[in-house]
Amino acid sequence: MFLESELLALNQRCIFPGPNESEEVFFKRASALLPCAYNNCVFTETFNSSPDWIQASTDSHGLSFWEGAATWIEENGDGSRSYQIQLKDSWLTRLYPKEEIIAHEMVHAARLMFDESRFEEILAYQTSKNRFRRYFGPIFSSPKESKCALALLFTSLLCSWTEIALDFNLVGNTIFALPFLAFGFGLFRLIRAQHIFSKAMRNLARSIPQTAKPLEVALRLRDREIELFAEYSPQEICAFVKQQTSLRWKLLDPLFTLRCRSNS
Repeated sequence: MFLESELLALNQRCIFPGPNESEEVFFKRASALLPCAYNNCVFTETFNSSPDWIQASTDSHGLSFWEGAATWIEENGDGSRSYQIQLKDSWLTRLYPKEEIIAHEMVHAARLMFDESRFEEILAYQTSKNRFRRYFGPIFSSPKESKCALALLFTSLLCSWTEIALDFNLVGNTIFALPFLAFGFGLFRLIRAQHIFSKAMRNLARSIPQTAKPLEVALRLRDREIELFAEYSPQEICAFVKQQTSLRWKLLDPLFTLRCRSNS
């Protein structure tokens, strides 16, 4: 069991419980996360936390040609999870700042006990300095979706080339629309999710002290909580926070307490 001061120190190191993680599992997991020498300034600047326990290794095995990095999450027998951040050293990864790539994957590692897919990639892409990439980067919420979209694209191109080479109608024009439908669906979903996320961040900014950042709160939230905060006023957010009793919210509560008192 940790003291309150120790819990706050863990939270500053970006060690916090998942929504369904028991206190016993959390304390055991937290005790095993030892500091290392690496410190990512991009992550610290974005989320106001210093995850000094997260490490990454360079290895291309298992990564698709378009993937510059990946975070692998594994279930352990005791109910906890472990992570592995894998970086690829290729011409593609050299197009982006390495610190941003690692910071992106650190978001997934920090939230390894979460099973929330709607805003996970949006949070991870907040580490990018490029506004276009921050907004449109999360068009697909999982590697499976991106692989499916690319498979549709390559299939339609292959069919097109085959029809041209053999001079006959192989599958018709319908298959050529599938990649555009996939990207169109992803874009529509992303625009809606980004709209909700932006509203939630604005409302959070009005609910926490100016010394805190909405993103450091969002990093520790479930999808449903972000959706609620997009609709809640600061007073409603404070009322919601006061009703929470979990250890995760015990760590989040200090970020709201000062502002909630001033609004009461």
